[in-house]
Parts: sequence; structure tokens; C-alpha cells
Amino acid sequence: MGGLKLAEEGVCVVSSFPSPPNRLGANVLGPLAHNQINLTFLTYVARSPEPEGIAAFCTAGATGDAGYTLAKTHGSANEVQFHKDTCILTLFPHDKRLEIIGNFIYSLSRAKILLYGLASSSAAISAVLPGKAKHRAVQILFQRFAFSGYATPRDFYAAQILPEQALREVVAVYQEKVIKVYCIVDQPDLELWELALPSATALEDLALSLIALGDRDSKLPFLIALPGPEGRLLLTFTLVKHGAPEVENILHSHLPGVTARRQAPVAAIFLHGPHFGDRYGIADTLVKTLEKAQVQLLALSCTVSSISAIIRQGDLARAVQVLGETFEAQYEYISKP
Repeated sequence: MGGLKLAEEGVCVVSSFPSPPNRLGANVLGPLAHNQINLTFLTYVARSPEPEGIAAFCTAGATGDAGYTLAKTHGSANEVQFHKDTCILTLFPHDKRLEIIGNFIYSLSRAKILLYGLASSSAAISAVLPGKAKHRAVQILFQRFAFSGYATPRDFYAAQILPEQALREVVAVYQEKVIKVYCIVDQPDLELWELALPSATALEDLALSLIALGDRDSKLPFLIALPGPEGRLLLTFTLVKHGAPEVENILHSHLPGVTARRQAPVAAIFLHGPHFGDRYGIADTLVKTLEKAQVQLLALSCTVSSISAIIRQGDLARAVQVLGETFEAQYEYISKP
């Protein structure tokens, strides 16, 4: 693998709320942007068929209490969870290969590491976990993966920059009139799969399902996981459309007691760079732009330097148009592989 990155001394907030239109912006992202709070991680899913949206976000520890208070006091939150002393562990690159993403998840779940969230970008997969579990997580990943930049966990830790140094390298004070990103990319003709995993053992089995799907040359453009009701882990991912029965058979063989819901066709839109965590309000601008255009957001991932949004395919042309008018970016199309 190319590398491993560790971001420490953060907090994670999980908020659930009724999911009519315009609630993610009003309940979560708007208040955070208004108070100039940077995000280091964000996931969202509009649950189906339940009328509920769930969002999980991470911030630096210094702004954690403020982020929690805003999530608790704005909108009509059903429940807000607050997890202190968290870290984000990121593996890259994965080239959307299911066997890499599956082995990453399997390694962490096999080691009995509690996960507060998972999020993928086009190049990386990130996990939010308790800070006290970071050494165990790094150790288990070095047992399963080889890294070109460091041969041992000791080499990895020696290469890490201090949290305060990382903070100094982040530019969080500039506000362009038009937000600049490197490019906006869309990918149509996807299937969206949703599962509610009841246990850590089920997460291991899900990882084995992804590895099995990878043996069939599938690609995984999008994946998130976040805490749900009754202690379940809600997992949402997309696959390039190639046959729902085959996917259902593989999921059922590894997760016989778990219902997998499918929506198709859906489309993904990716905004690459600048790092959304470098300045507040980028995710809020994207979400409010889509809400204003009456584009329903099915799922969202923000990690490393990318924002990934899943929408209904019928909304794709309108979404691309309004995002192109809102962000200054090069436009690019990804055809189905």
C-alpha cells in the first residue's frame, strides 16, 4: 500500500433527525459553518424506508464541545451521541478495489476495535475509532498490509507529524466568493446497497462479502458506515451495476440474518480538493446547493480531500449544473468500467 495516515485528538458527534428535505443543512452543517467549525470527517445517510437521517461528523478536540452543543440545540434531533478522544486512521490508495477495502475493515473488526464510522473517497478509506485503540489498529494493519513508506509500526509513528503542527498547516481563514475545487466528477449507473449490522461479528462477515465481490472484478466507488439505532452499524455502499442477484447471494451467504436494501439506478458526484477540512462551510455549501435544486441526497461521505454524494440518477443532470454554477472547478465524466 502507498500509505497510512493517523489524525489524533478529535471528537465524533452522531446526530439522528427526521429526514424531510433540508434537514442535514439546517440541523447539522449550517450551524457548524456559521460558527466556523472545521470538519475532519463527515458521513450522512437518508435511511430507507424509515423517515430518518443520520449524520456523523468529527472535529478537532478543541471545537468538539461546541459542535456537540450545536447538534443538540439546532433542529429536531432525535438523538445525539458524543464520543471524545477519537482518531481517524486512513489507508491509501485503494483504487476502489473491494479486496483492499474489505481487508481494511476485516482487520479492524477482527481485532475487536470499536468503529464510530467509516468513509471512503476515490483514493482512501478512513475509520473513526477510540484514541486508546490506535496502537492496536496500526499493529493489526501492519500484519495484513505492506507499506512502501515504512516497514514497521515504529517507522510509521516516527514519520507522523504532531497534531499541533498539522493544525498549523491547515488554512482555515480564507473564504472565497466562489469556492475552488480541483474537479467535479460524476459516475452514473450505480447500485446503492444499505445494511444494518447488528454486531462486530456481522461487520467481519460484511468485510468477507466485500472481499468475495472483489474476486469478481467489481469496483466500490462509495462506502460509509455510522452508528444507528439499537447499537447497529449502518453500512451503505455503491457498486457498478452488474447484477443484483449475484450481490444478494454473496451478502446472504455471509450475512444470512441481515436484510440488504437496494436502490438503482443511482449516481455519484465527487468533489476533489481542496481538503474540505481546510476551511469550514464546503460541505454545507454543497448540501444546501442540492437542497435548493430539490435534489435528494441519499448518502454523503467527506474524508481526506474529497466529498462524495449519492443521488438518484434522474437528478444527475440538474445536480451537475447547479454544482458547476456554485463551485469553480473542472468538470469531468467517469463512464462505467
